[in-house]
Amino acid sequence: MLLQKKLFLIIVFFLTTSLFSSQSSVINFAPLPTKKASKNIEELLPISSYLSEKLSIDIKYVYKKDYQDILDGFKDGTIDIAYLGPLPFISLKREYKYVEPIITFKQKNGSSSYRCVLSKFKDDELNTSKQIKVALTQPLSTCGYLMSKMLLKNEFDIELEKQKYDYTMTHTNALISVLRGDFLIAGAKENIAKRFESLGMEIIATSEPLPGFSLVVNTKTLSKKQINDIQKTLLNTPKEVYETWEDVTSYGFIKADFKDYDTLNVDFSIPKYGNIE
Repeated sequence: MLLQKKLFLIIVFFLTTSLFSSQSSVINFAPLPTKKASKNIEELLPISSYLSEKLSIDIKYVYKKDYQDILDGFKDGTIDIAYLGPLPFISLKREYKYVEPIITFKQKNGSSSYRCVLSKFKDDELNTSKQIKVALTQPLSTCGYLMSKMLLKNEFDIELEKQKYDYTMTHTNALISVLRGDFLIAGAKENIAKRFESLGMEIIATSEPLPGFSLVVNTKTLSKKQINDIQKTLLNTPKEVYETWEDVTSYGFIKADFKDYDTLNVDFSIPKYGNIE
């Protein structure tokens, strides 16, 4: 009888400890480094604050400068949620099956898709007979090598691999590099490039709509209940609430769909480094 009582107390202890641990566990959230660190985190803070309030969870930001580090964080279990564009998600899915997009962010026009562009300073001449310098974001950025190569070829019959190019790590950095005169053309996300038009930049090529940016979860580190609660809470966020939030989070969300990514034809022969010494 005494032994049974001891066993019962041990089971109760482990059950309550496990329950307490799951309730107080930290969810690690990685923003995509499209801009400087403080701005990326600032834009997503309303979401984490809202989820923390509604679900009584603790969300910790894990900032990575390199897209590949975010993908590695999913695989080693140190990242539970990330804000990802289509190419990083497709790349991650090829290497790690425990990943799922749960909500996709809407754009200002109400659509969940977005576009990549090529941008240059309006007074600079694009001479297609000469080698040019192209500022890119990161190897795994959708608007980086992948879409810049496609736009240069389709619009100007320029082969990116025969030009000088380098990775500047963010969309903003790529555009600033053109403003400084270090490069002739930058590849970037359309809404970010438009903010530079008042500084003399102009968009010279625009892609077809691409699958939108999504919140992607690690199904190996988060429970089904946690994932469902996060998805349901964000999808049911009142309009009058999210409209007060920052930039990318202020237009609402839709439920993410795996099928959206089928429209993106990806050639994974993307150089990891630029060719400028």
